[in-house]
Parts: sequence; structure tokens; C-alpha cells
Amino acid sequence: MKCSFCTRRQFLKISAAAAASAGFFSLPCAHGLSAAIPEELRINVTARCIFSSLVVTAEDQKTFPNPYRKDLADSAIAMNDDCSGVNKGLEAVLSGKADIGTICRELTAEEKAAGIVQTRLDSLPYSVIVNKNSPVAELSLEQVLKIFAGQIQNWKEVGGKDKEILIYRQECGAGYDWIMDQAIEKAGIKKNPDRLKEAVMSVEITDNQFEKTAALDMVITMAPCIFWDAQSRALKISGMLPLEKNSKNPDWPFLAPVSLVSRKDSSPAVQKYLAFMTGPKGRELVEKSMALDWLRQGF
Repeated sequence: MKCSFCTRRQFLKISAAAAASAGFFSLPCAHGLSAAIPEELRINVTARCIFSSLVVTAEDQKTFPNPYRKDLADSAIAMNDDCSGVNKGLEAVLSGKADIGTICRELTAEEKAAGIVQTRLDSLPYSVIVNKNSPVAELSLEQVLKIFAGQIQNWKEVGGKDKEILIYRQECGAGYDWIMDQAIEKAGIKKNPDRLKEAVMSVEITDNQFEKTAALDMVITMAPCIFWDAQSRALKISGMLPLEKNSKNPDWPFLAPVSLVSRKDSSPAVQKYLAFMTGPKGRELVEKSMALDWLRQGF
């Protein structure tokens, strides 16, 4: 079955139909990967728009054809489409339901002790985003952290309108929760839980965050720098703009580690996949995919 003209969302619908009997999402588009091959990789990918480099190693996309599939032609690949949180890929590996998972944070000591290893692919800078009409163009890092900790509650405290701040977070793949929590803790700022109960609103996906930001001028949110929206804009933080180049800038305060997770005793097929993703061709693929706005590419 060919699907070179599928959009990402259409592909997921096709995959879902095949999943009921198999228990995971198979790949009807995976040309060149034979189902008769004994070694099969089960990959649980959460936050697919972030882990697009991994996705396109197993799928043909009209907008980003994959020239590297032949390098993995001796492994059958089945990908799970459980995008219900950034920890699901790790949970699938821990439970044995997947050989490889994806994660946007560092492993804990307990996870490492359980035999999980982390393979770093890249870093993803996150933007702090507001409505395009907001008079606030720049905040200090301390101001950002105090807003997301619930200490700063009104925009007038940072040069904006006299409106209470609303914080919109994404339920699915919200890797910035970990990033923000780490930064708040490092700065020694205490959270105001009562305020956060009122101020934090959860939405399903990144698209919904941008919708809320466009509709409400009191909203602040976070999203990967690879995404954009004409109705919103990213703030300068302590004089720095959240540009793509900040993925290599250790001074950018909100960097997510884009990584794969697997077990220490993983199979030769897993080892081959990890070697490919961290080798020259895999790194090239990661660099290209991290520079694209995959929400606008039909994913």
C-alpha cells in the first residue's frame, strides 16, 4: 500500500485501523521493510512533531522523503502512536511493550537503576510565547520563572496591561513542564500552588495553545522554537531571542534534551538503530528535521 501523498494526520488514521488486532500501530507506508524479517523494532514515539527525525526514518512523507531507509532495511519497524504524554515512550520501554522510546527530559536515578539508558539526539529550545498585541516584548529570566511559578500574577507587574496572567500548557507532549520545573528549582523560587490552580489551563495539543494565545491577550505559554504562529510572538529573555541556533547555546534557559531511551540489554536491531541515529546520516536527518515546523508540514 502506498501513501506518499498522505498527510501526517491521514497516516495516523490509517495506522490506527491496523492497530486493533496487533496491539500496536503498524506501518502501512514502510516501503522496503519486510514483515518476514525476524528482528522487529517496536518504537513508542510521543510528541511526534518533536521527534520527526525518528518518524521519517520509518515513513515516506511527501514533504520530507527519507533517503536513509535502506540503512535500516534489515529491521521491521512498528511504531506506537500513543501521544498522551512525554513519559509514555519511557513507560513502554520499562514495561517491555517497546524496544525504543522517546523522551524530552533527563532520566532520573531510579530510571537508570532500572536498566534504562538514554541516547541523546539533540537539544530543542523552547520559546516563551505571548499574544502578538502584547505590549511586553522582553522579560528577564527571573520574571519568566516567577510567572510560571505563580509569584507574578498580573501583567502590569512586568510592564503589561492590568490583566491577570493565564498560563496555557499542553497535555500531550508538554516537555517544557520538566524544563520549567528544573529552572524554577535551580533559581530557588517557590511555587504558589493556590495561584497556579487558578492560572494554569490545560489544552490538548500545541495548535490549541496557539489558538488560545491568539484569542486572549493575557495568555502566556511555551512551545518549541521550531513552531510559529502569525497571531503570537516569542519574547526576548534577558536580551536573547529564541532562535534555532540556541539549540547549541547552553546559555538559553529552556533547552529540552531530545533523546531515545532503551534497555541496557537491548537487541542487535535496537543497537543498529541507535548507531544509525547517532551516526553521520542520522545526525544529518536530525539536523534537517529539527529545523522544520512539522505542525505546518501536515504532521
